[in-house]
Amino acid sequence: MDELQFLNVFNYCFVSPTYLSFDIENNRYDFRLGNLRVCWNVTLLIVLVTVNCIGATVMVLEFMQDQLDSVMGACNIIICIMRLSVVIPLILWIWLYRHKVLEVCTIALNLLQDKSKLQFQNPTKRNSRCLLYWMQVGTIVILLIAAVVGDVYIWWKFIAKQKLYYILNLSAYIILDFVSLMHLMYTQCLALVIADHFHELACRVKNEPDEPDILQTVNTIWDVLEHYKQRIIATFGVMNVLHALDALVKCAVETYVIFSTWEMGFGLLGAFLDIITLTVYAVTFFIFAFAHDRVEVKEAELKDALKSMQYTNLKRQSRDQKDFYDLVNLKLMMESPKITACGLFEINLQIFYNVFAAIITYIVILFQFRGFEKSP
Repeated sequence: MDELQFLNVFNYCFVSPTYLSFDIENNRYDFRLGNLRVCWNVTLLIVLVTVNCIGATVMVLEFMQDQLDSVMGACNIIICIMRLSVVIPLILWIWLYRHKVLEVCTIALNLLQDKSKLQFQNPTKRNSRCLLYWMQVGTIVILLIAAVVGDVYIWWKFIAKQKLYYILNLSAYIILDFVSLMHLMYTQCLALVIADHFHELACRVKNEPDEPDILQTVNTIWDVLEHYKQRIIATFGVMNVLHALDALVKCAVETYVIFSTWEMGFGLLGAFLDIITLTVYAVTFFIFAFAHDRVEVKEAELKDALKSMQYTNLKRQSRDQKDFYDLVNLKLMMESPKITACGLFEINLQIFYNVFAAIITYIVILFQFRGFEKSP
C-alpha cells in the first residue's frame, strides 16, 4: 500500500488528479477525485505558463535581438516552445483525463486490496521501492534548485544586470520542468505496478506449482493486469508521445547550448542549468523506458513459468486440468498488448536507444547550421 500512497506526491506536484485516502466507513483505502484540487492544479499551471511566456518574450526582445537569426537564438526559442508544447497539453490532460486516471488508480488499488491476489513480494522490498522513489524525487529537486542558483548568479551578475523579473521567469521555467519530469515519473510508477504483479505471479507459479487452483488464480489476475495495461495505454498515450519528443529535443538542444556556452567564455558555471537539465531529462527518461521494459520482461517470465508448469506431473493431471492447460496455451500463443504511445511506438529500452541515436544526429545538424552561420 505504501507504493500507492506515494502516488499522493504527484497530486501535490500538480500532475495527478487523484488522491488516496482511507475510508473509515468501509475500512479500506480509496482513490478519490477532488475537483477543487484539480481546479487548483490547473489554475496554478496556467499562471506558471503565462509567467513563463511573458518572461520568455521579454528576454527574447531584450537580450536576444541580435541572436534571433543565430543557431543559439533558435535553440532558446525551441526550448521555450518545447516546454510549452508539453505543459499546455498536460494541463488539458489533467482536466480531460481525470476520470480515466481515477479508473487506472482504482484498478491498481483493487489488485493490492483483493484478498484473492497473490502476495509473494515481501514488505521490505516494497519499502525499498518507495525509498528509491523518494530518492528519485529528491535528486530531481536538489539538482533543479542547484541549477537555478547557478544560472541566477550568472544572469544577475553578468547578463541581466540585476533585473528581478528574470528570476521570476527562471523560477517558472524550473517549476514547469519539474512538473513535466514528475508526470514522466508518475507514468513510470504506474507501469512498475504491473511489472511487480507479473513478477509475483511468476514466482508463485515457479515455487508452488502444485497449489490447488493456481492456474485459475493466475489467469484471473492476468486478465486484470491486461485490462490495466490497456487503460494505461488509452490514458497516457498522448503524453508519452510528447515526453519522448521532449526528451529528444531538449537533450539535443541542451547539449549544443553547453558546447556553445563553453566557447563563449562562460565556462561550466554558465552552462550549469543546461548541464543539469540534460542530465535530469536523460536519466529520468531512461528510468521511464526501463520501467516499461520491465513489464515486458516480467510478463515473458510468467509465460515461461506457465509453459514449464504444464509439463510437470503429467501422469497426475486430471482431464479438467489438461483442458485448462489447453486454454492457457491458446492465451500464451496470443500476443499480449504492448504499452505504446498512441500506437506510434512501443515504450521500452529500445525507444531510449532510438532517442539517444536521434539526439546525436540532431546535435550534428545543429553544428552544421552553426558552420553555415559563421561562413561569409
